[in-house]
Amino acid sequence: MSHSRDPYDRSHEPQADDVYGQEPWMLDPFADPYTGQTAQTPPEGYTPEQLYAQEPYVPGPETGQMLAQTGYPPAYEGDYQTGDYRTGEFRGGFEPEFEAWPTADEMRAEEPEAEQERAKGGRMAAAAAAAAAARPRLRRVRRQRGRRLDNTVLVALGLVGAMAVALLLNRPHQWEQPKLAADSSAPTAATVVCPGKPKSGADQVAVTNAAKGSGKVTLSGPGAGDGAETTAGSGKVTSASVKPGSVVVKAGKEVAPGLVAGRSTTKPLAATGCLPPQAEAWFPGVGAGATHNSILELTNPNSGAATVDISLYDEKGVVAVPEDLRGVAIPGNTTRTFDLLHVIPRKGELSLKTTVVRGQAGVMVRDRAIALETEKGTEDYFPGQSTPAETNLLVGYPNKSASRTLTVTNPGDAQVSAELRLLTPKNVLTPEGAPEISVPPNGQTQVDLTRLLGKDSAGDAYGVEIVATGPVATAMRSVDRGDVAITTATETISEPTAVVVPAGGGVGKKRVLISGPVAKTGTSGTVKVVPMTAKGKALKAKSVDVGPGLGAEVEVPAEAALIQLVPAGVEINAAVVMSGDGDAVVPFRPLRTEVRTAGVAPGLPLPLER
Repeated sequence: MSHSRDPYDRSHEPQADDVYGQEPWMLDPFADPYTGQTAQTPPEGYTPEQLYAQEPYVPGPETGQMLAQTGYPPAYEGDYQTGDYRTGEFRGGFEPEFEAWPTADEMRAEEPEAEQERAKGGRMAAAAAAAAAARPRLRRVRRQRGRRLDNTVLVALGLVGAMAVALLLNRPHQWEQPKLAADSSAPTAATVVCPGKPKSGADQVAVTNAAKGSGKVTLSGPGAGDGAETTAGSGKVTSASVKPGSVVVKAGKEVAPGLVAGRSTTKPLAATGCLPPQAEAWFPGVGAGATHNSILELTNPNSGAATVDISLYDEKGVVAVPEDLRGVAIPGNTTRTFDLLHVIPRKGELSLKTTVVRGQAGVMVRDRAIALETEKGTEDYFPGQSTPAETNLLVGYPNKSASRTLTVTNPGDAQVSAELRLLTPKNVLTPEGAPEISVPPNGQTQVDLTRLLGKDSAGDAYGVEIVATGPVATAMRSVDRGDVAITTATETISEPTAVVVPAGGGVGKKRVLISGPVAKTGTSGTVKVVPMTAKGKALKAKSVDVGPGLGAEVEVPAEAALIQLVPAGVEINAAVVMSGDGDAVVPFRPLRTEVRTAGVAPGLPLPLER
């Protein structure tokens, strides 16, 4: 309990809103507490020694009141404590409202009144009176909660704006790209692969140049033994005797533009063109059974190793490939032969696809028909289709045949529907009774066309058009009295081209069948057919008009060994059909007369697709 005379007992002093009285020198550290003061009478009940013995009282945080000297901020008010913020309002910081204490100048302005009070009650009373008098005039201070942005934020926003302006001023799709024409030059080398010969018949490999070049060509591969060399002249056909194996024909820069080679036999008749290495090839309708069998040949024309992947399809989809056909490795300058009857024996036809994944390889199939009664077989060449297409033209087939089977292969993952039309010299028509063709995904469908193509309404037809809802590969197999002939989808030709064909005994009638562009937007033009003998003598040439839906059939002399086609302003598909001791179909293909190199330039980026 405090003594009534205790100088530290302040219970009798009045309180005014929790503000303790202080002398001006407590509020202004630079003020002189005794300047201008006069002698004062100590308050009643206190001696001067007791008053001067008191220590200055500075309120602290325990008092609950913030004063200028304490350094402790008050509790934040309002939404800072409740967490109630308005959405979307940016707040630079929370600065609460509070009552600011008077400045030193304001306190000095009240000093006269304080002196009067000090005259009555001493220093402590004067300080209390000065504080009480100053309180009603305290300034109400409210610091505005401004949306002040940090300098880093301002810099970031400025950079984003500058980038946006730059993109608007320099849009990528408006940049001009250099217009560089592709370089075109004559090839300095050319390589074609001729397949091995069938089991029987006199065999030959014929070489020529359909352009104006003449020079030496080399023959290599299993069919050439230790290698051979022959001459290829412009328009002159040179025949070379070779062994039954495959033959690789290589030409230098003198003969490479326009190099043409072929392999054929007579008695029975079989013929094909020698093809350059292909990255991909399709063979719809190969056999692996007792009466229909096929032989696959893979030839590597280079010294480095090559690898070929093989895929098989049937009516139900993809067929599991035997181990012998998985990732077939072909050493340099060798040929690997696979008899499907021994590799994957089965009843029914298959569709075969080859894909070269390493190196280069020439791919060819020999198709064989075998009579069970006599076990006699005949063979013909089966050239592959390089790429499936939605529209396939199968130009040329024998006039008479005991059976005709069309195979349509769908490499896609969705079912495909196809429509069959007939190519005639005057129009393209859908015959009465044409079958509806539906091909399952990753599968094949076979259609018997024997009766359809044997009707009188199809007597002048020379080809079949297959129009599908998706890319397909097609081929037709014709068999007559044990002889087989294969018709595959032909390639479109717009430049001069040529094929070599067998001549002499065993070869009779030769027909050149030409189909104009089927699309209505195609153009019309003329095609000149020029047959030539092996010595380069031109026989009677003939020009025909072709156009959309308009084709032609031209018969050439039996002694023709080279047939040239020269289209003028029109795209065509064409083949040669030969008959004699059997039948054979040789399609025309584009010649490799130039090499095109894309133009390359540094600097500008590619335009963005819009």
